Amino acid sequence: MSKIDVLLSGLKIRIEHRYNYMPEFCKNYLFDFDTPDITAKTDELSVLNEKKSVPTAPIEVCESLCIYRNIAEQLPLFKRFVFHGAAIEHGGNAYLFTAPSGTGKTTHISLWKKYLGDGVRFINGDKPIINATNHPVVCGTPWAGKEGYQSKISAPLKAVCVLKQAKTNKISPIVKSDAIDCFMHQFYLPKNLNSLSTTLELMGRVIESTPIFLLECDISEQAFGLSYETLTGIKGTDA
Repeated sequence: MSKIDVLLSGLKIRIEHRYNYMPEFCKNYLFDFDTPDITAKTDELSVLNEKKSVPTAPIEVCESLCIYRNIAEQLPLFKRFVFHGAAIEHGGNAYLFTAPSGTGKTTHISLWKKYLGDGVRFINGDKPIINATNHPVVCGTPWAGKEGYQSKISAPLKAVCVLKQAKTNKISPIVKSDAIDCFMHQFYLPKNLNSLSTTLELMGRVIESTPIFLLECDISEQAFGLSYETLTGIKGTDA
């Protein structure tokens, strides 16, 4: 068993691993410290079960997924949680796009990058950490989906956008009570009851403090413009 030390969402995390994949995978997040906040590890049976559920994934990738799940179980102790979504930074703020897998989250954040260029940075393309200690902050991690869109940055969350594929582009606010249903399957829900209770509390905090919108869209420039102007409050894309 080997170990590496990383910094994620301001937390010192010691990862115990069997395969050589982890040091390279986490290379942008390596950090020296003496005492960890979290020690993350997994076991061979869990890795083998992960392999059965994702047979095309290499065994070392399966180990990394199990390790991230173990981290996610412990994050609520520090008022943090894993969220299934694609996050970008623009103008010092984070914008989070969420939807079931395959809906087009990565495609939509790629539109922001296409039209805003260096004005947009990818925080994480799949599973960022949300720090909800105070105002929610979106934090990068190396677990970023197959495209690997990620960077070691964080930014305060300004808005959340729920995506839905459609032929006609339309955006509308989601009332807080409906947002709970949209979010329930996008948060990592821990098995530990105390951590689960804390996660649900944090979810409520994010919903109450953050504007949330439903974007029915295609993959056009118009779809980007609609989400950009609504989420940022800026008309046009020159800012």
